[in-house]
Amino acid sequence: MSKNLISIEELNKSFAEKLICKNSSFGIFKNEKIGLVGINGCGKSTLLRLLVGIEPADSGNITFRKGIRVGYLSQIPQLDPDKTIYEEIYFSDHPQFDILRKYFRILRELEIKPSQALEEEHHQIIKEIEAKDAWKIEVKAKSILDKFGFSDINQKISTLSGGQKRRIDLARVLMDEPDILLLDEPTNHLDVDTIEWFQDYLSNYKGTIIFVTHDRYFLDAVSDKIIEMDNGQINFFKGNYSYYLRKKEQQDIDVQRKETRRKAQLKKELKWLQRGARARTSKPKDHLDRVKELIDKSYLSENKDLDISFKTKRFGKTILEIREISKQYDDKVLFTNFNHNFQKLERIGIIGPNGCGKTTLLKCIMEEIEPDKGSIKIGVNTSFSYFQQNIDEFDNDQTVLSYIQDFAHNIRTADGTLHSASEMLQRFLFGGKMQQSKLENLSGGEKKRLYLLRSLMFGNNFIILDEPTNDLDIRTLEILEDYLDAFKGCIIVVSHDRYFLDRVTDYLFVFDEDRIVKFPGNYSDFLLVKKYRDEEKNIQKKKTIKPRTKRASFKLSYKEKREIKLIENEMKNMEDQISIFNTKIEKEASSLSPTDFREITNKLEELLQRQDELESRWLELDEKN
Repeated sequence: MSKNLISIEELNKSFAEKLICKNSSFGIFKNEKIGLVGINGCGKSTLLRLLVGIEPADSGNITFRKGIRVGYLSQIPQLDPDKTIYEEIYFSDHPQFDILRKYFRILRELEIKPSQALEEEHHQIIKEIEAKDAWKIEVKAKSILDKFGFSDINQKISTLSGGQKRRIDLARVLMDEPDILLLDEPTNHLDVDTIEWFQDYLSNYKGTIIFVTHDRYFLDAVSDKIIEMDNGQINFFKGNYSYYLRKKEQQDIDVQRKETRRKAQLKKELKWLQRGARARTSKPKDHLDRVKELIDKSYLSENKDLDISFKTKRFGKTILEIREISKQYDDKVLFTNFNHNFQKLERIGIIGPNGCGKTTLLKCIMEEIEPDKGSIKIGVNTSFSYFQQNIDEFDNDQTVLSYIQDFAHNIRTADGTLHSASEMLQRFLFGGKMQQSKLENLSGGEKKRLYLLRSLMFGNNFIILDEPTNDLDIRTLEILEDYLDAFKGCIIVVSHDRYFLDRVTDYLFVFDEDRIVKFPGNYSDFLLVKKYRDEEKNIQKKKTIKPRTKRASFKLSYKEKREIKLIENEMKNMEDQISIFNTKIEKEASSLSPTDFREITNKLEELLQRQDELESRWLELDEKN
């Protein structure tokens, strides 16, 4: 039986008129991986803050099992700007990091003023590190920081961008190896390659995870339970996101059946009422009350979708021509000699690592910045809707309604009907009372939804979306995807959301070092090709690994020499273990139970993954020679 790590009893929380949860009681168990879903503003982030103790409950109890360590990733990093990356990562209370800090201190003192006493202390701390296997967490820390794009651990936090701070905060939480991970939109500011790696990392994490994400592929791959937050109710589904969708579909069918029965019963009651006075001599009030109950009882709760079918303009002969454009900042070349002539209905996704120049390309197209070389020609009838990544135009003292009215008091939809700003806000899930709310009271996702309405409502024929999925709930994303499916214009999307890219695009611009490569297909097509090429590269790389005995180490520091020796020892042990498991599968496959076979293959997969990590780090150190 699984251990209950967190007990929640009669939990109540609300903000003004917004109910987060009411009399909710449930438990969080060991090794559960729970995806938290619900529309923006329903309280997903609030629930995480309640669990971590940042947000007080109105009433109820949250009890943690004794000795449980909790790691929390908020949407806004709380890092000390005066610290370095090293200080943020290595100064956790994890016992292995405490040993490593002592080790680094002794190394620094040895470099400044060597002595026999320090040498003995150094020798003793190495023994302690080996006994507690602390080198492993050192290798892991470097591997994660490298994966997140950080090579200089002495860089100050104050010099980092918002996205970089977010990734450092995520690395900090992961390296602490807590029993429970609470992650609020952990895939934000990660590129698609890093998300693939992070997805596998969490799937194999030996602990409990509760996470909020809009990335449906990620949600489906990592979760084994879904918590749905809906109008103050907390509902549980024991399965991944696909299972949750199937159950919701079944619930909808059941609701429709109940509604059909209700309507039939209502029709019968109304028919009775119309039969005349003689038929109503017996308890007419009971029947009238019954009809009223049926009319009020509809099982189909209001669940309005976004309606964003705005009237669009027709294209001219020329849509958008990009001619031999190049751009660089300082010594970093972003792209060179890029060409593309846009055709009608093109749907292009742009992918690449963080900082490669994706947003810069969009700003060149929008004429916000000029390319260093080349030119961009925009067609006479081409009009852009530009959904930007960073929204800084909100005046928090404004109301929702006045924000939209600043741009237009009336908006025309595709059917030619003119709607007031208030009516359009209703369609975008901003009800009457909410329209009078100040912008400061909106959640991040609600602000994004409002900005989406503002960006699309003028019916332009070329939509440019820069990371549109950040902070939007899955329901809003589904509606946006449906709208883009039916959109009769051109689309460019920069996104790390793989599902969104698959749904919306059929062509990719891939940033590859200093060039942009065109790929005819969606993200899943690209991933298949990329994985095949990476496998081929790994095969070639393994063939060219030099014999380890010939390693020259004069360029390595003492710490790195020690690390490479430890890696070599671990790699030898890894090879022995892999050989044992392969032999076991070959000789005992027919007699193994399905459970035993699955455990062996899972363990083998973990060993192979660890072997790849060690080989990559060994090659990195070897190249340094």
